[in-house]
Amino acid sequence: MRKIIIASHYKLADGMKQTLEFIAGEQKNCVALSAYVNNNPIEDEISGIIKDISKDDELIIFTDMLAGSVNQKFFPYKERLHTHIITGMNLPIILAIALSPESDYLTEDRIRTLISEAKDQLIYVNDINAEMSDDDE
Repeated sequence: MRKIIIASHYKLADGMKQTLEFIAGEQKNCVALSAYVNNNPIEDEISGIIKDISKDDELIIFTDMLAGSVNQKFFPYKERLHTHIITGMNLPIILAIALSPESDYLTEDRIRTLISEAKDQLIYVNDINAEMSDDDE
């Protein structure tokens, strides 16, 4: 089974999970971790989530930014079997992973492809408008 953790500073993770569920329906295997909202140490929150995940479960962890403390706290888990940590998350990558078939573990190559496709969704829209002709409207 695939488990997903969406983790961020403050409430971005909650918003991402809520938006994911708005688009894709309820996600029972997805947990949002909004760090630094309460006084609980983030390490305790992380271990509390991961302790309930079977060693055979695939674990996909999304974090908000590479150099951030949230990502750093997940870094030790990258050695866990069937675990993938993706930082710089955006909605396209979360949707792509959440909607991927769970019949097999995701390969590293498949994850890299999905990340590349998600990066392609980061676009300066003003450039698109500048290139549109009157016929395109």
